[in-house]
Amino acid sequence: MIKYLAQRFFQWFCHPDYRDEISGDLEELYQRNVKHGKRVAQWKYFLQVLVLFRPSLIRSFSQYFNSNPAMFRNYLTTGTRNLLRHKLATTINILGLAIGLASFLLISEYVRFEESYDRFFTDADQIYRLSTVQRVNGEVGVKDAMTYYPASRVLKDELPEVEEATVTYKFEELIFRREESVIQEKQVVTADSSFFKVFDYQIIRGSSETMLTEPYALVLTESKARFYFGDQDPIGQTLEVLGEFNRTFKVTGVIQDVPENTHYKFDILISGGSIKERVGQDNWNDFTFYAFVKLDQYAKLSPLDKKLTALSKKYLGDETNLFFTFYPVADIHLKSDYTYEAEAPGSERAVVFLRIISLFILLIACVNYVNLSTARAVNRAKEVGLRKVVGAVKGQLIGQFLLEAVLVNLLAAYLALLVSELLLPYFNQLVGKQLLPHVWNQPPFLLSLLVFFIIGTFVSGFYPALVLSGFRPIEVLKGKFRNARGGARLRKGLVVVQFAASVVLIAATFIVFRQVQFMQGRDLGIDTDYVVGVSLPQVANGQWKVHNQRVASFSDLLQNHVAVETVGGTSYLPGGSGDDIDSWSGQIQIVGVTNQTTGTTYVNYMDDRFLSTVEIPLLAGRGFDRNRTADTAVVLVNQTFLRRLNIAEVESVINKQVQVGGLELKIIGVVRDFNRTSLKANVEPTIYLPDYTPASLVVKLRPEQYQQGLAYLQETWAEFFPDAPLDYSFLDDRFATLYAQDQRFGDIFATFSGLAIFIAMLGLFGLSSFMAAQRTAEVGVRKVLGATVPSIIGIFYRDFLLLLGISGLISLPAVYFGMNGWLQSYAYRIDFPWLLAVAALLIVVFFALLTVGYQVYQVAVLNPAKTLRHE
Repeated sequence: MIKYLAQRFFQWFCHPDYRDEISGDLEELYQRNVKHGKRVAQWKYFLQVLVLFRPSLIRSFSQYFNSNPAMFRNYLTTGTRNLLRHKLATTINILGLAIGLASFLLISEYVRFEESYDRFFTDADQIYRLSTVQRVNGEVGVKDAMTYYPASRVLKDELPEVEEATVTYKFEELIFRREESVIQEKQVVTADSSFFKVFDYQIIRGSSETMLTEPYALVLTESKARFYFGDQDPIGQTLEVLGEFNRTFKVTGVIQDVPENTHYKFDILISGGSIKERVGQDNWNDFTFYAFVKLDQYAKLSPLDKKLTALSKKYLGDETNLFFTFYPVADIHLKSDYTYEAEAPGSERAVVFLRIISLFILLIACVNYVNLSTARAVNRAKEVGLRKVVGAVKGQLIGQFLLEAVLVNLLAAYLALLVSELLLPYFNQLVGKQLLPHVWNQPPFLLSLLVFFIIGTFVSGFYPALVLSGFRPIEVLKGKFRNARGGARLRKGLVVVQFAASVVLIAATFIVFRQVQFMQGRDLGIDTDYVVGVSLPQVANGQWKVHNQRVASFSDLLQNHVAVETVGGTSYLPGGSGDDIDSWSGQIQIVGVTNQTTGTTYVNYMDDRFLSTVEIPLLAGRGFDRNRTADTAVVLVNQTFLRRLNIAEVESVINKQVQVGGLELKIIGVVRDFNRTSLKANVEPTIYLPDYTPASLVVKLRPEQYQQGLAYLQETWAEFFPDAPLDYSFLDDRFATLYAQDQRFGDIFATFSGLAIFIAMLGLFGLSSFMAAQRTAEVGVRKVLGATVPSIIGIFYRDFLLLLGISGLISLPAVYFGMNGWLQSYAYRIDFPWLLAVAALLIVVFFALLTVGYQVYQVAVLNPAKTLRHE
């Protein structure tokens, strides 16, 4: 088949003067290659033909384009009249192509946006993030996006391949004050003076060389500078930074707004010198920093990996299991599987799925055009025969029918542009991003529209043009012409493709929603109903004692209110990202029970009321008690922690010592496993340490009085923390937010699956309408011979049920392999739902039979005396 197609292509384009000689040479080479396998020989033949497709060998195609203006006007007039005469087919073609093209372009714009992350920097392909990976017994374990503060400086000093390096720290939040206004900022990052040598953001005010050199300096984005200072010159102005700094900072620069398509977003930069006292220049104990390097353009990563391993051992010790590694910044958003990312990464698999959806929709629309055009071949046969009799050659006829395809696709392109502009706000809302303000003034979008107008015209119009121009005038004018079997087989094959694509999209939509529903309905092992999470403000080091007393009084007041059941404290609120927790990557063991084990253990802090507030039970032992002075070096562990150490009996570890690094802590209790974050991740092996002055509170409100409790929370907060805005959220809302991306993915699938079904049924409506009209006389004869309306409809159904059965055999395995792979990315997932896949097939069957049945019914109920006149 491959060789046959290549031969036909060669015969079509090659100049007749060279055709026979080259064809013989190709055949000789093919016979030689057959010795190595027939399939290999066919593909080599195909590639050789492609190489020969060059100007010196291509024949003239002038016959396809008649330079006579009168003839061109005749083609244009004839084509326009034909389109207007067959209004149903024309409307279906234009509407289907317009919706398909608009859907394809909008999805392509979203895909382009997702793939453009961090590629806007001038030397984006040279910028890498310095990360830290754990290797145990030669295998990579936990991969951490963060690294140590001195690491970037060391790399700059010791690796000649590193041109520039910068180290940053991302705050969870900081409180700023401007005059009487107190603002909570969540996009604040520290940066050193090399930051703008790595990332070439546009500088609007200030000097990139000096504006981050001095301590307590601020660089604002353009919109943030306008927010704080309006039309005033921000340079030299001051802002007060409360909390852990509690001092004024001076604005030294303004840069362009950080684009949406970057993984490392910020609104405010604080000079790195502002936190030097806190981190220390040679602190190799804390890897909570994001470091980036710009490599020489000729640098190779493979030799660098060996150098990074040597540097890791040099600075972290020969026995270390943590090693430095480089990761391309441009790959972070879609491909990263590292923990502690600056923001939740996107999904490369979702992008691939969306690209497939867009191609399916465009394919279905093009299939409609081909099916309707070739099915109507009988009606155009006499026109073609007459044109050939009066001298028209095949090339001119192809040009005529391609011109009709141009008209249809041009109208469809204009309509697609209009549809895209109208639907853009809804599409932006659907994907959760502001992709474009408009489409009509965006050159990349318009260029894509033009490219796919040209491609769509060729793809949808070329085959029908070949079919229509290939009729034999003698057979046509004698009335012997019938639709070719090859054309009927092609139409059936294309219908199968439509049905299969529709089944895949509907089944995928069902499975996505079922998985999201499963995660939202699964028992997390934690009670989140009417539980409010409150983030407490940060303070400077010298104010901890006063702050702790204030937090204790605030907590006690809430605890004693009639609308509050209980108040607990924790270092990180449940329902956050997977990185909202501390971790320890060294060795750990239960003294006298287990050997030392290397791996990542997660560390959380809580007070003695946290577990009861969110109703997490203890399986053994007891919890913390703030009234016991001995409860200082004690710890709780969860079930997963014990399973990792191969301990089955939870009671057996009570009062045993667990050794974490240089500390020995007594295990006083075992906590039942609970999911603190999305069900995409497994429950981590975790230890819990006591902290009675936590960073966050969880407040359990009484359901019947929760509004009163919220009001009291806000009132009391304003009394105790007047300089900090209240930042609270319900825990169930926090968990629901974790699945927003999956929910959005399902919504996108559902929307465009619906469009695909609509376009497919639109085409089927037109095709079945034409087929029913073509068989009007047959229907009349059957009725005269006694056939009933249901039996006539059943005859038409028989052909379509066969096509639907074939589409099911194709689509169901495709759904399984595609969506089962997607489900594998979830730690907690549903089994593959075959019933939902079959349900998707039945939905397509229902709509197909409904569409066909409606058209056939309209013909079947006609009086035979009228229908037989069609002969």
